[in-house]
Amino acid sequence: MPTEKSLLDILWVLVCSGLVLIMQGGFLVLESGLTRAKNSINVAIKNVADFGVATLLFYSFGFGLMFGTSWNSVFGTSLFFPDFQPGDAWAPTFFIFQLVFCGTSATIVSGAVAERLKFSSYMLATALISGFIYPIVGHWSWGAGILEQKNGWLSKIGFHDFAGSTLVHSVGGWVSLALLTVVGPRIGRFPKDSAPMQVTGSNLPMAMLGGILLWFGWMGFNGGSTLSFDGKVPGIILNTVVSSGFSMIVAMMIAWGIKGFPEPTAPLNGSLIGLVAVTAGADCLTPFQSAIVGSIAGLLIYPSELLLEKLKIDDAVGAVPVHLIGGIWGTLAVGFFGDLSAMETEIGRFSLIIAQLVGILSIGIFSFGISFLVFWALNRIFPLRVDGEEERLGLNISEHNATTELIDLFLAMDYQRKTGDLAKDVPVEPFTEVGQIAERYNLVLGKVRTTLAENEQARVEIAEAYERVRHEQDRAEKLLLNVLPPSIAAELKQNAGLIAESYPDVSILFADIVGFTRLSSKMKPESVVRILNQIFSHFDILAEKYRLEKIKTIGDAYMAVGGLPVPEKDHPLLVAHMAWDMKEILSRFKLKKSRMGLRMRIGINTGPVVAGVIGTKKFIYDIWGDAVNLASRMESHGVPGEIQVTESTAEAIRSDFELVERGNIEVKGKGFVKAFLVRRRIRNPEESLSHLNFSLGTN
Repeated sequence: MPTEKSLLDILWVLVCSGLVLIMQGGFLVLESGLTRAKNSINVAIKNVADFGVATLLFYSFGFGLMFGTSWNSVFGTSLFFPDFQPGDAWAPTFFIFQLVFCGTSATIVSGAVAERLKFSSYMLATALISGFIYPIVGHWSWGAGILEQKNGWLSKIGFHDFAGSTLVHSVGGWVSLALLTVVGPRIGRFPKDSAPMQVTGSNLPMAMLGGILLWFGWMGFNGGSTLSFDGKVPGIILNTVVSSGFSMIVAMMIAWGIKGFPEPTAPLNGSLIGLVAVTAGADCLTPFQSAIVGSIAGLLIYPSELLLEKLKIDDAVGAVPVHLIGGIWGTLAVGFFGDLSAMETEIGRFSLIIAQLVGILSIGIFSFGISFLVFWALNRIFPLRVDGEEERLGLNISEHNATTELIDLFLAMDYQRKTGDLAKDVPVEPFTEVGQIAERYNLVLGKVRTTLAENEQARVEIAEAYERVRHEQDRAEKLLLNVLPPSIAAELKQNAGLIAESYPDVSILFADIVGFTRLSSKMKPESVVRILNQIFSHFDILAEKYRLEKIKTIGDAYMAVGGLPVPEKDHPLLVAHMAWDMKEILSRFKLKKSRMGLRMRIGINTGPVVAGVIGTKKFIYDIWGDAVNLASRMESHGVPGEIQVTESTAEAIRSDFELVERGNIEVKGKGFVKAFLVRRRIRNPEESLSHLNFSLGTN
């Protein structure tokens, strides 16, 4: 490639650099539109930030690795932190054009792993691809770029990838596949006993606009890869448009025929895979051959998506089928259809096909292998994806603390659902559709509050009437007891409605939030009440789920019992499973300002108690006995973040839990008592308690 360029050539390449940079915006709106609204801000920020990371690393050493003096045709060893001469217009132009290519390869990963990856994890992935993987494989084929001799080992064997079907797009696809394999699918994407759940994008028209921007930018992507403005440029752009148009129609018709309707994303991804496929041979194909290449690419998109679903690989926007599969096919198509004279190659057709296969395999093995090993190792040390609660909440809030009026409405409604507090209206954002929904919802809330107030008034009136009746009944009973013989009066007293009963075997749970008193001293009282209300509301749901009785809460302490008032054979297991779920739920709570997590000490004991019960429903209001005291000591002498049980409980729950003997604990009035820590749940309650006649489904 001559290093002397005319001003027209330089202008053309600069204009094409701008067109390629527009593709960054195309990816942004495409991926934001194809993902859910709660993650759209996260996707957009990633597409902005990754180009900054690519610029930093490509200027520092990526450009040198790719275009510097070659070491054994593997990577460059010069041009790090390049210092371009003021009078040299071509060198910085060439750098800018290569930089936007690097940014394109890096941003492909963003859409594939959307809606589950930490922002910091994505920055690490961008750094890996833009600073190391892309420059190395780029040197193998394009290393001659700013010099005049062929340096890379793939270019020496005749490998031809005009504008990067493999070097840009397949590299991004391979890295995406590796990262998807490590982090896994989004929550709920692949249910156990049903078909894969299809996630509908938040703004499909916006996604379609992204597709148009990418189509537009691709004219510079392929047209500028000539690195000069010559007679080949119009034909290259024509091939690009023709291939994309044919692939779009074929993909749309196939999806239409199979599903029975024109599925919205089929023409979108169909057009993109045609663009990817023609990129490798846009300089050596005829328009008719480009149409064939695009048509076959359009045939590949739907089977590729089905294969990923079968393998339970959750690609949020279809990046792997478009960029990886399209890149592989387009690179092979050069071997089948490429004009040898236009490529100025000295090898024959068969040798060219072999060279293309070698390039595809070597770049695939290197890109996937390096990225998989790095991501796997990092994930073992530093989890790459957000936790389940953050994923359900949405990455806009959990990663960037960025909300929208719709998210604010959902949060307000979710708070009301969890706490039952309907006293306040949800916020109304004026002059928006969400605001109109909030206004209607507040009207419904007003009606609910009115109905609740009327019901409360009726309850109060009934209670007052009952109290009057009870008072009169007491007077009558006292009068009767005073006039009856002593033996008959004593018998009546023994059968009064308020009684205390003994129970030979129950399981008692004591739980206390560690250090909450100290933490709450720095908070407003209403904040403390709100936090405890949220936590204990979840615990109350668990108590109902496992058919336990909540005894009472005092401050940040919680107490429940199993086996009362109806004896339950498996009450130790029920209590232990509730304790495990309590610990997991609390681990997800974080104090907003300090971002500190919360931990509990939980103690469990199984033994006899005496319980006071009222009425026919057997509502427990308190329990007494040595067994209660022992459960309390299991908690107070426990370990923060752990569940500690007595020997009687341990023997009853060994089938479902892994236990570690802690040793003897001195208990006042009892001496030394053997204690155990519950380390791991080895069976789910659905398996161990399936014989019970009630559901253990998630609340």
